[in-house]
Amino acid sequence: MTTYKVGVIADTHVPEFLAELPASVAQVFAGVDLIVHTGDITGLEVLEQLGKLAPVKAVKGDHDKLDLPLQLVIEIGGVRIGAWHGRRPRWQEFPSLLFNTFSSRYHSWGGFQRQAVRRFRLVDVIVFGHFHRSYIGWQQDVLLFNPGAVYHPTHENIQSRLVITRYPWQRLYLRRALLRPAGVPTVGILTIEDGKVHAEVVPLPTVL
Repeated sequence: MTTYKVGVIADTHVPEFLAELPASVAQVFAGVDLIVHTGDITGLEVLEQLGKLAPVKAVKGDHDKLDLPLQLVIEIGGVRIGAWHGRRPRWQEFPSLLFNTFSSRYHSWGGFQRQAVRRFRLVDVIVFGHFHRSYIGWQQDVLLFNPGAVYHPTHENIQSRLVITRYPWQRLYLRRALLRPAGVPTVGILTIEDGKVHAEVVPLPTVL
């Protein structure tokens, strides 16, 4: 019985907001058969560095200017994986964005799970990013997996973005982010064995 491991990574924002990819990413992804980056890469050097660890598949995020597909389907170990950054039209995102701006305890996905499944046909797993928040769940027998983000906004970064942000709702969202604790950088591992998939979120700071 062959076991496959797929490293899933999202929202690195190198060199846009982070100077470099954390060294612990290589430790977590040591020995994986494939790496999938679900967008907001922002620098080709990220894909080059990941490519030294394993073959890489990547999709384009809303911060990316790289020539990449918006979504793709990957087959490995008899499992079909759909990859997508997760950015939706603003009219679909705005209601949950507004809710999440004012809520400190609950996160609204705004129907994202149903919309994600409708984008892909005949897949077993959908991996995505965009939200800077990890997620493991099922929708219509499809496993949805967000590994979380490598980059999380810092106090200094939020302040600098406030200077150049024009839209009032974006400024409100950033000001609310100043009051919340910084997120923990994470990546993910998909383990595929005998056609079954197990998803795991791995916090980078805990890796030795």
